[in-house]
Amino acid sequence: MTTLLLLHGMGATSGVWADVERELEWPGDVRALDLAGHGQAGWSGDYSLGGLAAAVSAQCDPGEDTVIVGHSLGGVVALCLASGFYRPAVRAVIGIGIKMTWTSDDIAGMAKMAGRGVRFFESRHEAVARFLRVAGLDGLVDTDHPAVANSVVEADDGWRLAQDPATFAQNPVDMEALMSGARLSNVSPNGAKVILGAGSQDPMVSRDEIAAHVDDPRIAEGGGHSVQIEQPGWVAQLVNEIVA
Repeated sequence: MTTLLLLHGMGATSGVWADVERELEWPGDVRALDLAGHGQAGWSGDYSLGGLAAAVSAQCDPGEDTVIVGHSLGGVVALCLASGFYRPAVRAVIGIGIKMTWTSDDIAGMAKMAGRGVRFFESRHEAVARFLRVAGLDGLVDTDHPAVANSVVEADDGWRLAQDPATFAQNPVDMEALMSGARLSNVSPNGAKVILGAGSQDPMVSRDEIAAHVDDPRIAEGGGHSVQIEQPGWVAQLVNEIVA
């Protein structure tokens, strides 16, 4: 039976998939995982793409038959896992909202956020408000949504985000290399199946950018960057296509 892995984006938690999970018709195991440095995953000190992929891989059995849905950074990790160099045998990847074009300002901004260090808040409410802004979920979910459950931690100095700020230090995505790796993977004669999509209003990526890598970009009309929250049924339909 094929396992479905769900990987969240930068700053978020595995709880962002709760609404999608309710819409699924997946016949096997479904696991929403926290990326290293997020939620309950703990801080690892290695947040390179390979490090993040290895941490996910360690939670899979060798040769485990999988399909992966990844949002934003999670989509990049999913494509990396599809290369065939990691434990799971990735049959298909659905990558949503992957940022494909990086400017020098983007890179500098991420490095600045990574260098700020841990920020503490006097109350959980303040920490959660910060989490929602960082994760791009402000105005999209209530504070009792599963995405918020493991988003903050109480420490001696107050409340902080569960996310390690060092996770922001990401390098620009090499989509050509990632797509080539997925296509060359030995899970099938044609490699792993890759579906790429985004919301039509996603500021991180455009249809044209997606079309440079796949013949059939999937666009959620009216959706923004977090379509797994805004339009969970649309995301579930993409997954159900794999089932069919």
